Amino acid sequence: MTLFEYISVAVSIIIALAIAEGLRGLRSALDSRKRYGVHVTWIFIKLANPIFYWWATWGYRDFPEAWNMGTFTFVLMMPSIMYLQVHSLVSNDPYQIEDWRKHFYDQRRWFFGLNTLLAVCAVISFTFIFVPVSPQVFPIAAYTLIGALSIAGFMSDNARLHSVIVITVAVFTFFYWWVISFRPPAFN
Repeated sequence: MTLFEYISVAVSIIIALAIAEGLRGLRSALDSRKRYGVHVTWIFIKLANPIFYWWATWGYRDFPEAWNMGTFTFVLMMPSIMYLQVHSLVSNDPYQIEDWRKHFYDQRRWFFGLNTLLAVCAVISFTFIFVPVSPQVFPIAAYTLIGALSIAGFMSDNARLHSVIVITVAVFTFFYWWVISFRPPAFN
């Protein structure tokens, strides 16, 4: 077993926990009597994030010289943040939530604080730790924008602003899925 494979096991466990946590609360969040569109969209985005992260970690195999306890901890921190975000969206007992809109705004500072931290970690990863031969300008710019939007979400409880934030991040998430799924020649 290589060091990368060994590390991938720990990453995969945390990713699986994050996805399971999101799926655990999804049915209740989709209940039409209490559903809030912004909240549900965030759940779907946060279910996609760990999948994308797992896929992206495959590229880390090309950096055997970068692995040490610090990078291992850093790599585990990102899916751990994703797990905490998903948990903040679905709560300990999702079936006890009577109003997902109220829950979302009650949790927004925790959620967006973690989202800001996740964006910072992504930028650090692309900039300083796992730096490919050619610079990755798109992800750095995108995660910087997501970090700025997360700060706005942290600061404001304006529903219209939160709609704009989640739509922007959903578009980025879909675009990222499209790029990693189909790899158009312009992105190779």
